[in-house]
Amino acid sequence: MAPRRRRGGRDGSQDGNSSETDAPKNRPPNTAFRQQRMRAWQCVLTPKLIVSIFTVLAAIYLGFGAYLTYLAFTVRDISIDYTDCLRNAPRGNGTKEPIPPDNIKSHFTSKALADHPNLDPKKMSTWHVEEKNVTFEWSGVTAPRNICVISFPIPEELPAPVSFYYHLDNFYQNHRRYVNSFNAKQLLGDAVSKDVIDGSTCKPLDLDPRGSGKVIYPCGVVANSMFNDTFSNPYNEQNSTDYVMSNKAGDISWEGLKDLYGETKYSRADIVPPPNWEAAWPNGYTNDTKLPDLKNWADFQNWMMLAASPDFYKLVRKNEHDAMKAGNYRIEIVDNFNTTVYNGHKSIVLTTITAMGARNIWPGIIFLIVGGICLILDIYFVLSFFIWKPRKLGDPSYLSWNQPSAAQTGST
Repeated sequence: MAPRRRRGGRDGSQDGNSSETDAPKNRPPNTAFRQQRMRAWQCVLTPKLIVSIFTVLAAIYLGFGAYLTYLAFTVRDISIDYTDCLRNAPRGNGTKEPIPPDNIKSHFTSKALADHPNLDPKKMSTWHVEEKNVTFEWSGVTAPRNICVISFPIPEELPAPVSFYYHLDNFYQNHRRYVNSFNAKQLLGDAVSKDVIDGSTCKPLDLDPRGSGKVIYPCGVVANSMFNDTFSNPYNEQNSTDYVMSNKAGDISWEGLKDLYGETKYSRADIVPPPNWEAAWPNGYTNDTKLPDLKNWADFQNWMMLAASPDFYKLVRKNEHDAMKAGNYRIEIVDNFNTTVYNGHKSIVLTTITAMGARNIWPGIIFLIVGGICLILDIYFVLSFFIWKPRKLGDPSYLSWNQPSAAQTGST
């Protein structure tokens, strides 16, 4: 058998090994960083350290949870579901009927309800329907509309700030196609051409569905589905005065939202309102009506801030400075938004505000649960390490990373 030939190395040598002079060029410097000898802190989880960690965590979570729960229970609020007002409430002749108790939720002190039994919201709230001529603020159009008049008592003073919300449930603003159904440039005021709008994310509400070929302004499903019930200021029936609440942009919407909207450059002849805005613009954008001022329309800006869940609240009015006195109040609601077509409900909510917002007990409960778990584990470790099965611990100085390295001792 013929002897096997020895292959040569890359440098032409016959042994296939690098020359001795190549080794120092490829070897990393003998430094602590390059040789991975950097000193590092190694946490040794001794029983005392574990008990200390869980003690601190339990104290933090239980303390913060108790504070959040306390804040939630200091909130005073009232919520009234008026979904069926137009269908069930009496009409005309000054007749009023009690609102079903299941439609009312309130959180007031027991003392206030005991001192003023005639101001119990569940027992004394009424509703009825009137027909009035109503002027829509953002279009200037006056038309006869059905008004749901809700009378309700406030048994104790609500300290400022007082917020007025509407509450919708079973309305999904988080649908994938819904959230994209608008044109940002159009909202900024640009006169976006028909060719761009046609077939865009605004479809099917991109062009006039009646076939005129005009652009819908603002286009898209989000704008078309805007909640369009309007609310009066709460009227104090004892003092015959309004409790004035602001609905201006910057008061009930974020100040920075104005930068997302602008005065439109469209001419009135080129655009039509969304189909569901017909009540406010029954004849379209004519010379006798105002164009939507999106930059200062706080209700519209809040609606365009899409909710992540189908059960949400949106702010419509607010009073930052004046307390709401105890007494009987009345709110007139122009009832335009039909929630029964999708099996939803709508409510009005008057509430005080704390540092953590409106009433929500769940953050406090979650913190208390986590703190309770930490406390239980803390007690278990104390009993286990120090009472039930105590054992002598090893000396951490013998751990490998606490031993001097060969480089530190000078050995090679």
